[in-house]
Amino acid sequence: MFIELIDLLRCPIEHDETWLVAAFGKMDGRFVIEGKLGCPVCNASFPITSGVAHFAGEETRRDFRDARPDDPDYPIRIAAMLDLTRPGMIVVLEGGSAEVAKDLVEIAGSRVVTVNAVQSLNEAEGVAGVTAGNRLPLGTASIDGIVVGPDSAFSLTEAIRVLKRAGRLVGPSSMSPVAGTRELARDERNVVLESVGELVTLKR
Repeated sequence: MFIELIDLLRCPIEHDETWLVAAFGKMDGRFVIEGKLGCPVCNASFPITSGVAHFAGEETRRDFRDARPDDPDYPIRIAAMLDLTRPGMIVVLEGGSAEVAKDLVEIAGSRVVTVNAVQSLNEAEGVAGVTAGNRLPLGTASIDGIVVGPDSAFSLTEAIRVLKRAGRLVGPSSMSPVAGTRELARDERNVVLESVGELVTLKR
């Protein structure tokens, strides 16, 4: 886990959002290999093992098999669908899509949080790996883009929660827009949704 991305993480338990307190047991340069993250609000504790922060208990972790498509242009397609036009944009990649994390760092200068990666990924600057259950360990409206798989551990509503206004969600083509989103594009493989934020009613 790249140490500079730890500030992005939040306790997945629903309460006031705040930064987590970190204690490191083993480091390799700027990467955290072993350690622990603690919540100062509810005192929950989350281990970091083999460079991955675990926010899901053993009973709720799932084995994802939605591997990335056999497409050499897949990293470029993901970068385009997420509209990664500025260095430093924050992206979440779930399941098989996590395999392009390093590509997005190199192509777009993005910072990437992988969630429930199908396989262990090599440490890379700009990448943090986590496991998660039905709530993402990230702050509300904190992410620029997210790619979800067909067998997601969390709901589409939860994915939209962490997106900034105008942030993009890329999912399987079977996915339909929900409240707070609008559809930008769709093909035989993917749909691209945009977060429009909460609707505000104007009163005279």
